[in-house]
Amino acid sequence: MSKTPQKQQNLYDRANSFGWISIALHWLSAILISALWLLGNSISYLEGMEAESRRSLHIATGLSVWALLAGRVIWRLISPHPHVKGQTDLTHRGAKLTHHVMLGLIAVMITSGPVMAWALSEYASVASSALKVHSTAATALLILVILHVLATLKHLMFHDDETISRIFIPRKLE
Repeated sequence: MSKTPQKQQNLYDRANSFGWISIALHWLSAILISALWLLGNSISYLEGMEAESRRSLHIATGLSVWALLAGRVIWRLISPHPHVKGQTDLTHRGAKLTHHVMLGLIAVMITSGPVMAWALSEYASVASSALKVHSTAATALLILVILHVLATLKHLMFHDDETISRIFIPRKLE
């Protein structure tokens, strides 16, 4: 049974709408990054094997984010960022820049994290520097995520555009 043109179109981003691929990548990223943040922050409250077990889970989850980040970057290169109906060009460019910076911070974190873990036993100064980079990137990412959520709420409450709905369900073809 073949897919209808509408269903095929809904997979891919269009000029004014995210498709299911972008929506899935967005929410999967949000879930994994949130889990990583919670796992990473909980490690310092634990000791011994419990801390090591949590660190191992954090590292394994972080490694899976490598594939997700690569998929998001490749997808965004193939499929340009849709423009929201009613959104100014300045707002659109700001949103794109924020998304690119968030992806860049995630890239820094999934690079500095393994460096920190692998250098821990033999190169304490490298591990310490990687921890500072990793923690700073995590804090910056958290700030941007909070701003991202606040901007989303602003659109929901004060603007007559489709910012919220387009990240949940693709727009129908018109």
